[in-house]
Amino acid sequence: MANPIYTKFETPITFKDSGGSAVIALQNLAFGVGRISARYDRGTGSIATWYMCRVTIQLETTGTTGEVVEIYVSSSDGTNPDGEIGTADAALTSDKRRNLKQVGFVITDQTAATTNMTASFPVWVPTRYFSVGVWNGTTDNLENTANACLISFTPIPDEIQ
Repeated sequence: MANPIYTKFETPITFKDSGGSAVIALQNLAFGVGRISARYDRGTGSIATWYMCRVTIQLETTGTTGEVVEIYVSSSDGTNPDGEIGTADAALTSDKRRNLKQVGFVITDQTAATTNMTASFPVWVPTRYFSVGVWNGTTDNLENTANACLISFTPIPDEIQ
């Protein structure tokens, strides 16, 4: 077969409380509250537009199965981000979610506290800059430990061989 097209996984971009590619303060995020990450700059030149987003959350106390944590992306041209959310890690209000792109959910699948719950989904990000939004739609706070909740975007460019 001539020129098969494969998927090539590259280094993940991470969004977490500290030590990641961009900051998003998810430690002890209250229920019914949102957070938007600092803006991430993917740089100039050829870059992947498809990503595998993987989100891991933990709840602080016993949770309820079937509740959701919503995940959003705000893309930006460098001047006007979707939702006009700014460039720094900050609170995300309910109304500001309206102009962000909802890209997935983590649905609580167990009731145990401080236990990883993970979901992944493909996300298309065609712009140089983007931020990640999280809305805690559960009835519990997220875990009160730094970096217990995190989000990664792994670039998955097509590779022609």
